[in-house]
Amino acid sequence: MNLHQCDRTEAQECARCGICLEKCPVYQTTLDETVSPRSKVQLSRFVTEDKLSLSDPLNEVFSKCLMCGTCTAGCPSSLAHDLLFMKLRSALSSELGTTWPLRIIYHLLSDQKKLKFAAGVARFGRNKVLKGLFRDVDIGDYNLKQVPKLNARPFLDQMPETNTHVGAYQGTVLYFTGCATNHIFEDTGKSIVRVLTIMGYDVVIPKDQVCCALPIFIHGETDKAASNIEKNIKLFNQDDALAVLTDCATCGSALRHGYGALLKSTGRPAEEAVSLSKKVFDASEFIADHFELLAPHLNANATAQPVTYHNPCHLRNAQGVQNKVEKLIAKLPSIDFRPSVDADSCCGGGGSFAYEHPDIAGKIAAKKIQHAKETGARLWATGCPGCHLHLRLHLKPDDPLKMVHPIQLVDENL
Repeated sequence: MNLHQCDRTEAQECARCGICLEKCPVYQTTLDETVSPRSKVQLSRFVTEDKLSLSDPLNEVFSKCLMCGTCTAGCPSSLAHDLLFMKLRSALSSELGTTWPLRIIYHLLSDQKKLKFAAGVARFGRNKVLKGLFRDVDIGDYNLKQVPKLNARPFLDQMPETNTHVGAYQGTVLYFTGCATNHIFEDTGKSIVRVLTIMGYDVVIPKDQVCCALPIFIHGETDKAASNIEKNIKLFNQDDALAVLTDCATCGSALRHGYGALLKSTGRPAEEAVSLSKKVFDASEFIADHFELLAPHLNANATAQPVTYHNPCHLRNAQGVQNKVEKLIAKLPSIDFRPSVDADSCCGGGGSFAYEHPDIAGKIAAKKIQHAKETGARLWATGCPGCHLHLRLHLKPDDPLKMVHPIQLVDENL
């Protein structure tokens, strides 16, 4: 089978050493070689050599991947497992289709008007119906009381497009809010705007921005994904902006490294995507890099509270941000920072994985939660809304931990 999404040469780079098995969260949980990164690479190769057809059993194997990029980050052959797997998963979805709940979700992510309407329906269901009917109800490993309320209005509708700096002007940054902040985590967005304007930046929030498209591409809707990508590139690839900031590790990995590769894989020009990528930073990373502008505004008399941190895979592996956010948190006056032993390990909540494989995802989350609780922390910071939701839904009402975004901690220290 000759698929442009799959590259035989990439698969041939694998030395079959097995180093990826040591870090893969799915393999370490299941101890099933079939779903290991090493196995998936060879299966990808067989597909490109027409020795294996796209099938439901193959789709089941490739669905057991969190797309965390840990295998890629630790590969001595520098094989881009994540991109290879993404291409094949897209091909599988195009060939075999996907379940109707996921089809609906990815259709909505490619149409902002429909997504806004669906969010309004979900807001009523969560904020009104769920509040009254379900209090401490569990569905599987999920506690429904932990489902966050949706924003009363989309964040993009709440905020002005240009948010003016306070004090000495340092430049203009563009803010890519992502779907989660726009519809669920408005507090994160407001904290980011407050912190950056106090540091002296004008924060511009383009109103026509759309979903980053990474989830859409992975599930085979390449044309819809490319449409979103091209819209975002046109909006955010502006010469007069110092940086394009994201508050979601997955969105950041898409804009920073994914767009160019995804466009190339569909035969589309990628020059503007490469140009944009040079300006994309995680918001926490950007603030850490410009800490001298933040330091004068911190409240030195704040009472310390114990905090631990989960480092999102798409920040650590895909964007290469190492230790900066932890150091930023530790510098805050009101923080007693307590690192968890597995802060850099995957939480098990990547994409639709927790929906498709709740048992595996639940086991991974349970280990993370146990180690976080052992730190004695009361706040658990992470810069990925997907990680936030996954871990939050596995917390019990009597668990002492509360999920927050790192920049919310910064905001609370002003």
